[in-house]
Amino acid sequence: MSMRPWPRDPRNARGGGFLTAAHYMPATLLLILASVVVFVLGFLEDSKREDREDEQPGKTDVLYFSSQAPRDEFARLLRTMIPDSPDAGEEVSEAQMREMLASAGQLDELKARLHDPLVDIRKGQVWRLITPIFLHFGILHIAFNMMWLWQLGMLLEIRFRSLRFLALVGFVAVVSNVCQAFWSGSTAFGGMSGVVYGLFGFVWLRGKLHPSPEFALTRETVSGMLVWMVVCFTGIVGPIANAAHLMGLVAGAAAGTTNALLAGGWSVLKRRQQFRSALASSTNALHHCAVCGRTERDSPHLEFYVDGEDHQEYCRDHLPRRD
Repeated sequence: MSMRPWPRDPRNARGGGFLTAAHYMPATLLLILASVVVFVLGFLEDSKREDREDEQPGKTDVLYFSSQAPRDEFARLLRTMIPDSPDAGEEVSEAQMREMLASAGQLDELKARLHDPLVDIRKGQVWRLITPIFLHFGILHIAFNMMWLWQLGMLLEIRFRSLRFLALVGFVAVVSNVCQAFWSGSTAFGGMSGVVYGLFGFVWLRGKLHPSPEFALTRETVSGMLVWMVVCFTGIVGPIANAAHLMGLVAGAAAGTTNALLAGGWSVLKRRQQFRSALASSTNALHHCAVCGRTERDSPHLEFYVDGEDHQEYCRDHLPRRD
């Protein structure tokens, strides 16, 4: 069975351009294309939403971690019940609001979704564990995510081939999405950033532990990604799926560490430990006076002698006098 050779970088392959990338990075390009299509579809739906009278969920609703239809219905009912001004109508009490929701069949459904983000997944809609990664809510959001997906996907898909790369993406997506849903208690989130942080964590830890990592990240890149995560946690950049970022990073780092250790990373760790032990031994091997405890590091000009009888080392001032 013959295997086609894969270059380390598709930009160095003959032909270049999109066709070369499509040949060596089909999974990465497919993820980018799917994200862009979903983004455009969601933008078009949002632009028509105000004119849509039935308030039915759009086509992208099937991609959320759980359906947003009950939440949308709840918001619509609130808009109809809460008057715009004192003269617009009578205020609706909480009891009346609950009665209207119950009559619409939404109250129990909404409670279930608030307390159990897996409500649709338990019904068999398991694709929702992954598909939130294709949802993006702004041009900068999708632009930065696709840029990092391209850069990290180029490293990983060429090295591990498409199936293993997609398996890594799927693993990180499930972990980050589930953690975000339970962390925030909301399923109205999306984006490829959790996967991006997972790929970043994989490359970062693998580069540190693998005996021949082939690729590694610069300190500036590592620092920038970690600083941005901290900034997002502060909330100054708006609502961010921080749990997806954090747990995506943890999942990717765990996968990268496992890959490195299975490839011989244990020997790297052992050699590092041996080096530290040797360094510590050499530090303790400095000349050391058995009486005052001074060393040549403390007193560079101090002379040390070894006594011929007890074979202990002494400085010039404390050398034993023997008759």
